[in-house]
Amino acid sequence: MNILELKSVNKSYGDREIIHNFTVNIPKHSLVAITGKSGSGKSTLLNMIGLLESVDGGVIKINGKKTPSINSVQATKLRRNTINYLFQSFALINDITVEDNLMLAMEFLDLPKKAKMNKIDSVLKELDILILKNKKVNTLSGGEQQRVALARCILKPGDLVLADEPTGSLDAKMGQIVFSLIRELRDKYGKTVIMVTHDVLLAGQADFVIDLNRPS
Repeated sequence: MNILELKSVNKSYGDREIIHNFTVNIPKHSLVAITGKSGSGKSTLLNMIGLLESVDGGVIKINGKKTPSINSVQATKLRRNTINYLFQSFALINDITVEDNLMLAMEFLDLPKKAKMNKIDSVLKELDILILKNKKVNTLSGGEQQRVALARCILKPGDLVLADEPTGSLDAKMGQIVFSLIRELRDKYGKTVIMVTHDVLLAGQADFVIDLNRPS
């Protein structure tokens, strides 16, 4: 079954067409890489899927349902309950602790605070960063911050993870470690991961590649 369907999607900025008549189906529990040269529309495509940018034409469906207007209440609910984001910049709050960041990710989960804290401990232990729980984010290395961001993806509701250059700010060794953890989002937690990357070695490890340099 497909978690995501795009049919004849178009996007332009002014008189420049970025995405033209783009169609693809993405099955559940897959790891997909989006590649292409700079300016080919990789991040734009990811943002349209994630309801951060509107489409100019065509249809995007998540779990068989057409996505709503990006400014609607329904879109807010989709972003809250279905979609996770993993950014190169980590998108963590720097001046609070790792635990507080992760508590925010579970803000809308109907669980007692103690149960949420136990889930955080369990995930941080799995990612081998439990020792960082009470540290402020701005004291962590880039690799540590990306692991915290991965923990957020595990803890936050949602089966669709949109990752925009998640290893882009890391060295090759740490990038491969983080990519291995991204694979666990699929293998262990059953999530679908769509990842924009310039790294051809990482893209080659995905289930399939969407190359925006090629005509769709």
